[in-house]
Amino acid sequence: MKKENFSVKDMITTALWIAVVTVVTMSIVIPIPLTQGYVNLGDSVVFLGVYLLGRRNGMIAAGIGAALADVLIGYTAFAPFTLIIKAAMAFIFGSFLIFSAGKITPQSKKVPASSILGIGLATLLMAGGYYLAEWLITGNSVTPVVSIPWNILQGSIGGILALLLMATLGGIRMPKQVQKEEKPANVSSKDNVEQEVVEEVEAEIVSTRQNDGF
Repeated sequence: MKKENFSVKDMITTALWIAVVTVVTMSIVIPIPLTQGYVNLGDSVVFLGVYLLGRRNGMIAAGIGAALADVLIGYTAFAPFTLIIKAAMAFIFGSFLIFSAGKITPQSKKVPASSILGIGLATLLMAGGYYLAEWLITGNSVTPVVSIPWNILQGSIGGILALLLMATLGGIRMPKQVQKEEKPANVSSKDNVEQEVVEEVEAEIVSTRQNDGF
């Protein structure tokens, strides 16, 4: 029952964050000169979503939310590429968050280098990904070069905003939910499971005896 309740909550929060990514991406749209792309603030909530929801759900929200924004704004040709690129960005940042889990206390305002590196690599992937996307869409390999510095700027600004928001939320750290999802159970967790099994067996025995009239 607990697993089902968590799954429902998981789906609801992910769906809500898909809407957040879509709305924030659409809030500020600046067309990139000479190209068919645009600059937006969506990367801030892409990174923040990974922090709040975990790597897996953050990837889903980032990819679907950003791709939906492309469709609604009129950049439909980019939507399939956006789905993959934004999900990949979330995966990279989430992986670095997992790496830094436990190294920063909840009260700390220090930004771990691993989080900054994760944002940097995710931003470079985005810049390269959209260059390739526009090359494939237009058949022109030269003009899309103009979009590279713009996308790097977009990712950098989005990353800075996300880190500031994370610090405001209580320190740059891996949420407990993500630690449970991504990390294997430790010895104490196994002991708890075994204890629960023993208690359930004992309860079964008592119930059987009562039904049999003992």
